[in-house]
Amino acid sequence: MHFNIGDKVIYPNHGLGVVETITRQKVLGQEIQFYQLRLLENNSMILVPVQNAETIGLRGIISKKDARNLLFLLQMANPEVKQQIKEWKSRFRENTERMKSGRITDVVEVVRILAKVNSRKSLSFREKKMYDKAKRLLVSELAAAENMPEDAVERQIDQALVVSLSNKNIGNA
Repeated sequence: MHFNIGDKVIYPNHGLGVVETITRQKVLGQEIQFYQLRLLENNSMILVPVQNAETIGLRGIISKKDARNLLFLLQMANPEVKQQIKEWKSRFRENTERMKSGRITDVVEVVRILAKVNSRKSLSFREKKMYDKAKRLLVSELAAAENMPEDAVERQIDQALVVSLSNKNIGNA
């Protein structure tokens, strides 16, 4: 997948960014083309080799239709969540891998799982940070896809989680 200057992209585990420039730099005597990204959350700049962008997991934002489908998915009962409510260290390790994948569906799963755990008992400090980060990533991408303010999208996510947590067939902790 090729990106152009001005394209909104998702950088795995860091979220929404914009392709500021496409540059060439010499690295070990070889000229390499890079995307220079500005991450919107903290305004930091990142260089991503164009040839490795897909391997790294750099991707475009989801479509408006996909954003709506994710909100629907977020509120659905998930029988697999029951298996995820287990010892926190193994759950944290699995959720860390999901976050690293760069797939928005994995981020949704982390939000669903940790929201469910949090409804039963307090999250550990590390899981609370992960939950907050996953939710921020989800909010920023859905807001960009839907062209909506982040606070409005966050309210939609919170409402979807309320529906999800009220479903009786999700499983017990």
